[in-house]
Amino acid sequence: MQTYKSIERPAQVLGLAIQDLGLVFGLLIVGGLLTGVLGLVISIPAWVYLVLLLTSLGLFFGLKYLAKHKPPGFLMGYVSFNLQQPRRLTLGAIPTPHEKSKKRSADRS
Repeated sequence: MQTYKSIERPAQVLGLAIQDLGLVFGLLIVGGLLTGVLGLVISIPAWVYLVLLLTSLGLFFGLKYLAKHKPPGFLMGYVSFNLQQPRRLTLGAIPTPHEKSKKRSADRS
């Protein structure tokens, strides 16, 4: 069967997946808006905007490095292992509630 690599690859812009680029721009835009609104209430020093910009650039280049080297996704693996996978595996047929109650009463005796 013939596969098309351009279709199977996630869409990329500037060497990043679109979701990752959206994360970088989301951080920059939301951080800028929150700092701007907070600047209306209190005086915000200019270095806060510089830290926001450097954080966004660091995130951009970090995600670009990770996209190039393709490490295993630790965060997704952690979330999958702790939240999505069942704690116990059941082998065989799934017992009905009636069978469970019979087993519990037999265990108590």
